[in-house]
Amino acid sequence: MQQRSGNKSSASAVGLRGFGATALALSLLTGCSTQAQPKPDTAMVKQFAGRGYLADDQYSIATSFATWAIGQRSIDVALTVPATSGAVPLVIYLPALGETRSGGEAWRTAWARSGYAVLSLQPLAADAKAWSSAAARSGDFSALARERYAAKAMTARIAALADVLAELSRRQQRQEAPFDRIDLSRLAIAGFDLGAYAAMTVAGENVGGIVMPSLPLPVAAVISLSPYADFSGAAFDVRYGDIRGPVLCVTGDNDADALGLVTSPSVRKAPFQYMPAGAKYLVTMADMRHATLSGGEPEAGADIRTPDQAGASGNESQGGRRHGGRKGSRDTGGFGGRGGGDVGARSSPTSLAIGVAAIQAVTTAFLDAYVKKDAIAREWLAKDAARWLDERGEIKRK
Repeated sequence: MQQRSGNKSSASAVGLRGFGATALALSLLTGCSTQAQPKPDTAMVKQFAGRGYLADDQYSIATSFATWAIGQRSIDVALTVPATSGAVPLVIYLPALGETRSGGEAWRTAWARSGYAVLSLQPLAADAKAWSSAAARSGDFSALARERYAAKAMTARIAALADVLAELSRRQQRQEAPFDRIDLSRLAIAGFDLGAYAAMTVAGENVGGIVMPSLPLPVAAVISLSPYADFSGAAFDVRYGDIRGPVLCVTGDNDADALGLVTSPSVRKAPFQYMPAGAKYLVTMADMRHATLSGGEPEAGADIRTPDQAGASGNESQGGRRHGGRKGSRDTGGFGGRGGGDVGARSSPTSLAIGVAAIQAVTTAFLDAYVKKDAIAREWLAKDAARWLDERGEIKRK
């Protein structure tokens, strides 16, 4: 594969440049328990990451927290920016149901270190407080899911996102730092779980009953971590047939959610299979669980549990290019099949950390390819990503 002219990386330098994101992946999987936990093999994780995709530069980053008053709304935001003087693209990250602006730390930090400003927010306060709602306290999670995944809630969610984009433009026009150096013409939307559903709606997913507001800024690409799909409503070809822009879907063989909204992990492949061809990607990680795809798993090997079982409160917690390839991963079969196996299955800390590092690399390459318009990143996705992932995962594109 061609080398970028002026790229100063050697094999050892590549490994060092990737250490920041890899170190975060390791820390998320080792540090949050009072009991001694098995730790990942750091050398193995660094070796794996060092052979994968790495951005040309790795920046130090800073995160600030704020509450924006926008009309009648108050929206908590977290903004992470890289320490560079040039204009940087923007990724907006939308977390899962019950998560706050601090969700997805592993993904947000990796993207920011690679030269993106990342704005994280939960558009609706009711989504952030879902686990303390009356339905959750009574254990009626089916009712909670029906309410928060309904078209009415999605309409309000996208309207709030549109307000945030308009506020970003206003702050930039006032030359307010650091918004004055964010390039709003290069914008991506990423989300996990409920946030992934919102991101796909922005991309063009047809959600019955939604009143889709126009967004004040164009979206160059969408990342859907653990895509939401079910058999209710419109047929899949109608639901996903209008999605034209670049989309990356990321799931796993054990990607079953605790609320039971998705009947089988294999159903999460539906968006990719039914979207029209053209800059569409699907990454399926072997043995990857829903909790790990959140980008902020507190404990290696933790079971997937409903919030009442896990004691979740919904409170906020703070928290390389060229090389590479795949031999094959386990396919869970067609929609509605058993798929996923035992959702409580435990993976080794090293395997979990390598999985996180793999997602960090592939999502960063996708952003570079379609937001920064980097031809080498696009070539890596097409030629090297599959061989690098090997038996740990599978990447498909169309």
